[in-house]
Amino acid sequence: MSIIDHNHLGGLDLNLLVAFDALITERHVTRAAKRLGIGQSAMSHNLARLRDVFRDELFVRTERGMEATPRARALAVHVNAALAEVQASLKPGGAFDPATAERQFRIGIRDDLEVALIPPLLAHMQRAAPRVRVEVHQLDPDRLLEMIDGDRLDMAIGVFAQGRTIHKRRLLCRSDGYLCLFSREVHDPSKPLSVARYAALPHVRVSSRAECENAIDAALAKKRYERRVVLDTPHALGVPFALRQLHAIATLPRRAALVSAEALGLGTAEVPLTLSGYAIAMLWHASYDRDPAHRWLHDTTARIAGELAE
Repeated sequence: MSIIDHNHLGGLDLNLLVAFDALITERHVTRAAKRLGIGQSAMSHNLARLRDVFRDELFVRTERGMEATPRARALAVHVNAALAEVQASLKPGGAFDPATAERQFRIGIRDDLEVALIPPLLAHMQRAAPRVRVEVHQLDPDRLLEMIDGDRLDMAIGVFAQGRTIHKRRLLCRSDGYLCLFSREVHDPSKPLSVARYAALPHVRVSSRAECENAIDAALAKKRYERRVVLDTPHALGVPFALRQLHAIATLPRRAALVSAEALGLGTAEVPLTLSGYAIAMLWHASYDRDPAHRWLHDTTARIAGELAE
């Protein structure tokens, strides 16, 4: 247990830390005030007090709005982590009974992962937790941490390079690679797909998976090939339906491709390139660690993902 200097902290209004966290989240005095349910003048007064306490401007006005100073950015991680611990300790610690609980979980997930994971997860929930509702959100990488920190997402599922000490990450599974997906008029699924044939076919590109698409272009370039993209879309879920009408090919995560092929009568083939795999993980705010409902959600999702990977 840490030793607290009560005399030093006694002069600090801890509500100021709440105000600081709202300001660092919103980067706007009026929106931060609305978040806390106070007036704009009260929030401006809190900002003035924070500047006095920390002896720093903390936020400066720019053409893009309020920007945090280096001192404010350094403080943000520690303040948010401290508030998360306090919040977690104040939450009810009662047991969670999925059979009777009425809850809603907000899950952010890429649509190519959604098609593979969400249906079996919901099928399990309908049996084990019939009153639990899931609200799926499309992942926006640029706003992911903001949505988690702002309590607009309970959990995210994807490939994450970001995260801070206030976030928890749990590996779900390793990717099982990619498959080519196409209508059976484009290529005979019983025959291997050569690099030359793969490069010559028109391609559908999923822009929301830029890391994979860029890897495809790089691998083709090493073999002195270049593909022609006829459709560039951020929506992986729409690709299989487009392929039913297009003389084209797409490269999708293996499980999403198999599900789509079975549902829509499409063909699949191994990708004639070496593409690196990736790790699929859950990401959530540390303040949910002690919540029995969230622990159940994390464990259930991990178990379903593990069964799919077998």
